[in-house]
Amino acid sequence: MRDNFFLPTTIILCVIIFVGWHQFFYTTTQREILNMELETRRLREIEREISELKARHENLSAFVETKEFELDAARNFLPSTIAQDKFIDELYRTAEFRSVRIISIQTGEVISAEKFQSQVITVNVETDYISLLNFIRELLDGSRLINLENFSAESVSGKIISCELSFKIFAEPIKNPANNQTG
Repeated sequence: MRDNFFLPTTIILCVIIFVGWHQFFYTTTQREILNMELETRRLREIEREISELKARHENLSAFVETKEFELDAARNFLPSTIAQDKFIDELYRTAEFRSVRIISIQTGEVISAEKFQSQVITVNVETDYISLLNFIRELLDGSRLINLENFSAESVSGKIISCELSFKIFAEPIKNPANNQTG
């Protein structure tokens, strides 16, 4: 009788062990393997996208630096303040580089408008014709918004001419703190 129960008990016990092993170990391990395969595919896709971006933009840091430089140049084109002292420094540097002798500089009153501020700066110079043209061209092509308002010239001696130049420099409008407050 003992033999009659031994074989069915052994088979039932083996089936229970197999079902438990399959349920708790095999299935769990298969899920982990499947999750790892999916994560690996996702990471390979991200790696491929990064490679495509690098190939498209070669050196991303150089691309970013170029865009930041362009943004800074655009911001400086219309500075936040008139800063006539910076413009006058630029006048002296350009005059020295272009062999132009500055006789006098006069600054006008700052005019505030809705969209910008402006100020006229009058400069008296002595130089030859070509140096004068190069001087004016370099100032107008500079990094900030400048307009040549008036120009008068007269011959002094030989090739030397005396000129009175009026430049209008611009800046952003004055921000009114009363308009920015919320109440």
